[in-house]
Amino acid sequence: RVDRRQRQMCIRDRLSSWHRNGYLKLSATSNSSFTSTLSHWVDELQDLPETAGKWMQYFEAPEDDPHGRQLCRIENFLQFHPQLDALLRSRPILALVSQLMGDRAVLFKEKINFKLPGGNGFAPHQDAPAFTSFGQSYHITLMLSVDASTEDNGCLELVPGNYLRETLPLEADSTLNRETASTLAWEPLTTQPGDILLFDSFIPHRSGPNRSQSSRRALYVTYGKAAEGSYREAYYRLKRATFPPDIERIEGQDYGDTGVFNVGNPIRA
Repeated sequence: RVDRRQRQMCIRDRLSSWHRNGYLKLSATSNSSFTSTLSHWVDELQDLPETAGKWMQYFEAPEDDPHGRQLCRIENFLQFHPQLDALLRSRPILALVSQLMGDRAVLFKEKINFKLPGGNGFAPHQDAPAFTSFGQSYHITLMLSVDASTEDNGCLELVPGNYLRETLPLEADSTLNRETASTLAWEPLTTQPGDILLFDSFIPHRSGPNRSQSSRRALYVTYGKAAEGSYREAYYRLKRATFPPDIERIEGQDYGDTGVFNVGNPIRA
């Protein structure tokens, strides 16, 4: 009974923090075996060759080398990595996200942002304007920190608050209006390997460039409401057609109009 009461208090505290701030940070237990395994799994994905029709790799020009080419992100990889697939669709993860969502959650899409040394920052934005393709109303993203994230290497910055599913004023490219963004109280959220950060699709967020010599790799896994449909495969078909990875691009074709598939990212269009 004591354990049950403690669990109930923990759940209430989590939900209270979630509804107050729009995000929830869960610090990792001291499980060096898991964080080492997680880092190894991400190493495996980072070392994959560019391959058409499979995983989707995107690149950026490092901050100090405008003509360079550096891995920025990989998406659409769960079917090629069963261990991460099992983890990110596991009962505890889905139960946690469902509890915060107030509805049964289903995985919508997955990515790893690598932010290697010299990697650029991400412009202030909300996710909701980028998640409009299938008529869904609400999403929660789980960030799983692979490396330590610090202010030096470009940790995530959030604006705490309950935004009540409100889209703030936007620029033409669907990032936050610059004047609006300048008035917000941004807070850096540093993490250690294995930490989890959950945030909803309306909380404003951004990150700075990586000016350190260490990587800031993190999984960002987005979940939607099961009642609104399961669209992962459809999402990646549409993204591949609209904003394909470099290996699949047709020479001479203009891919500048990336629409909702490159909001706030430093990825080369």
